[in-house]
Amino acid sequence: MSKRILFLIFISVIVITLPTYAENYTGDFLTNGIGARALGLGGAYVSIADDATATYWNPAGIAGGTHNYQVCLMHAARRSGLGAFSYVSGVGKFLPYLTIGLSWIRAGIDDIPIYYDVPAFDPEISADQRKNNPKYRPREQDFTPSGYLNDSENAFVLSLATRFAVSQSWWDNFGRESIPPEFLFGINVKGIYQRFSGAGELDDVTSLFHNYGSSGYGFDAGMLIRLPDMNALFGLANAGGFALGVNLQDISQTTLTWNTVPAQKESIPANLNIGLAYFTKLIFNRECVISYQWQERYGGQSHVGIEYELTQPLALRFGMRDSRLTSGIGLQLNQFSLDYALLIGDLINTHFLSVLWTF
Repeated sequence: MSKRILFLIFISVIVITLPTYAENYTGDFLTNGIGARALGLGGAYVSIADDATATYWNPAGIAGGTHNYQVCLMHAARRSGLGAFSYVSGVGKFLPYLTIGLSWIRAGIDDIPIYYDVPAFDPEISADQRKNNPKYRPREQDFTPSGYLNDSENAFVLSLATRFAVSQSWWDNFGRESIPPEFLFGINVKGIYQRFSGAGELDDVTSLFHNYGSSGYGFDAGMLIRLPDMNALFGLANAGGFALGVNLQDISQTTLTWNTVPAQKESIPANLNIGLAYFTKLIFNRECVISYQWQERYGGQSHVGIEYELTQPLALRFGMRDSRLTSGIGLQLNQFSLDYALLIGDLINTHFLSVLWTF
């Protein structure tokens, strides 16, 4: 049996067994998080979600902004240069009680080289043969790729949200000036597509990947409750207020179907996110946000974030994403918000840069 046939069998085994061994990591690119502000806060954003990135963190949040339209662009780059992660979204209030958002999330690795005939990679050649016989040692020409593979994972999301607020006249019965509480509700409808593509000399190998992919559809539902500030409840000026956020991602699981023969299926498990945020101006009369979020996936993870406004346009952020430290900075320039975040990993640090345009 030739090495080429063995290679094809090996890839086929991976395809067939993928649902068994990778069930909990299906659609894993959707767990990266988006928006440099949210990521600088350690991903503790489900209870904040007050901008266009809410299409990811909590679809209910897109109905809570005072703006008519927002557009967000984000790009992430690892220190190693391996892989790319991008996000584009836009939200707008098209009806008095309906806000609509559209977003695109993409993760991919391009130009993955294929080294097929390198003698040192042949399992039938022993270590002694490679050591003693120059014939079996790698040569410079062996490291010319026989072809390339590209991995592309995409999600397209339609978000719908609405807002209900207690009337100001009724709330004024408390006898203190305050903003009444509001209740936001939203849903996501998303399509997920994953593709391998290849090109090169090994047509029988790369053609297998060229037609290899999966697709599926899923739904999210979110709720965001913004509670009154302490002035309304206890008469404490500038003490701040709370917000509670809940987002259930991939309701009833999201099934991806691979275009293999026979067709293989795998499911993205439902993921519950619950968070609480506290907003205050008690520290030097500057805006400060402290947030916490718990997510169900991967056995349960905790996220914590702190944001402090140094000056009117400048904010610093720190957080913990499970056990990983995050940090970031934000700059407000008229209609634009520029945000940067750094996620410190065990092996690779990831840098996030996003721009938010409000109009």
